[in-house]
Amino acid sequence: MSLLFDVWLLNGLTSGLLDGILEDTDLNGDDYGMYSLLRRFGPATPTQIRRWTGQRPTTVSAHLKRLQARGHIARSANPADGRSHRVGLTPAGEAAHDRATEPFLAAMHTLRPRFVPDTIRERLVLQHLDSILRESAGLDPRPYRVALEQDSSDHDRTDTSVLAYTGAPLSAAEEQQVRLYIDFLRSQEANRA
Repeated sequence: MSLLFDVWLLNGLTSGLLDGILEDTDLNGDDYGMYSLLRRFGPATPTQIRRWTGQRPTTVSAHLKRLQARGHIARSANPADGRSHRVGLTPAGEAAHDRATEPFLAAMHTLRPRFVPDTIRERLVLQHLDSILRESAGLDPRPYRVALEQDSSDHDRTDTSVLAYTGAPLSAAEEQQVRLYIDFLRSQEANRA
């Protein structure tokens, strides 16, 4: 077997896991990835989405048609090129993404202790593999980079602020709820940026 086969196996495992996590929402794992991409980096042209994801043009087109049928994306003129259009999430699409984010974050917090305490090394290795595969396929760089300065909770930080809490110690369940809420707030802030 090869490294590419290992990546393929992980892709299948990840898709199945995400589908299971999101089964009580309007989105499946592939949908959640597309909604997250559009919410964080959109609006974008279908060509740009293809170059970020490496998916075939017909796959991107079919996915966007499903989102449009749900009323979750809107098309707009591309100011950089009048011959193309951009797609972005509608408020209904953002609401569907919000509903799916809660179980996604809960699953991440459940999985995090099963990963090594600090996943930055693994994420850097995956980023390296991603770069090689993108270069081989002639695709654009991913729309974000994992930085060495990230902390073990996998969040981008641009400041050194620390949250202070002087009350009674939190139980593990209470601490998890606080972390989920912080993740939710950060995702909302990133989406407004």
